Amino acid sequence: MATIAARSLNSPVASLSKVKPADARRLSKLGIETIRDLLMTLPFDWEIYGAPRRIADLGDGESATVVGNISSSVAQVTYRKRVRLTQATLTDDHGDVMRVVWFNQPYLANRLPAGARVAVAGHVKSGPRGLEMRNPHYEPLQSDGDAGPSRIGGLMAKYHLVAGITSKRMAEFVAEALPLASELEEVLPAETRLRMGLVGVVDAVRLGHQPRTEADWQVARKRMAFAELFELQTAFALMRANLALEPAIPIPYRQEVIDAFKAGL
Repeated sequence: MATIAARSLNSPVASLSKVKPADARRLSKLGIETIRDLLMTLPFDWEIYGAPRRIADLGDGESATVVGNISSSVAQVTYRKRVRLTQATLTDDHGDVMRVVWFNQPYLANRLPAGARVAVAGHVKSGPRGLEMRNPHYEPLQSDGDAGPSRIGGLMAKYHLVAGITSKRMAEFVAEALPLASELEEVLPAETRLRMGLVGVVDAVRLGHQPRTEADWQVARKRMAFAELFELQTAFALMRANLALEPAIPIPYRQEVIDAFKAGL
């Protein structure tokens, strides 16, 4: 596998160590073939889950972060639709319990076994067995420490996805590729960026994928949207200029036909 130093923006996305061949095929369906494509594909939105909360304080429809210990965890296949899922029971530090379900990720039963300490962030649903989260973000924590989650709980990216790729996996791919963002070419003239109050492409990509605040992401989004429009307008201008340079083709016509048509109006 190529090292970061040996890769370039034009290297296939499969050259990233975290991208397996099956991942590369799935990313191709999103139009992501190269590392450049990956970096230029920003999240379309972000979710804010906030600091960890007690399960007892949560309500249906809320977005939240919860820290606790896995009481039970099992991978299974549903009887009717044959859907693979991992079902876990999470107990927070106050003894309150919540059901957590991940679909099509059976490996999580081994990654998050009974006794594991974990932070989960997602949307809370009220089900027949009480509160639950489906397909939440997760972060394993040290079982013998008081440290809270470092990766989840704040802003969580929402990428356009295909089956088999989660936003968490996309963020992992991007994190590995992000050092190459410094090689991105700037398409906007400095004068234009200054006049419009826009950041450069390198900062936009970094802020877009790993913002510290929602304002950071809005800054990145504004710049990328403007650049897309700028490139489109530039392409149209070049097209018009090329057409103007081409000699006009004379079109033969019969004057008597035109005169007869005009007389009939």
